[in-house]
Amino acid sequence: MKPKVFINSINKDIKNNMNVFHFVKDDIEMIDVSVDVKNKIKNIFDSTSFVYKSRVNILLKNSIKIVKDIIAIKDNNLITLDGEKINIDDIKDIKKAI
Repeated sequence: MKPKVFINSINKDIKNNMNVFHFVKDDIEMIDVSVDVKNKIKNIFDSTSFVYKSRVNILLKNSIKIVKDIIAIKDNNLITLDGEKINIDDIKDIKKAI
């Protein structure tokens, strides 16, 4: 025997939070001239949250912003999870992604 449950019919549009609020941050303020890039990279790799990779926002000197998972440093290059090499001298600013 199944219990009888009253189900109210919905005769209106339901608006969830995506219709009310949608946030995309395109403009990333990253530049901090007080700490140089090599020290920032060293701090990322030395942090306790770094296990085998770290997602970072990178601002290149040609003003291109990229988000990559970095896993190592070798020969003045950052090695990404995809196997891509990013020259550290081409980086204007770097910080951990949120």
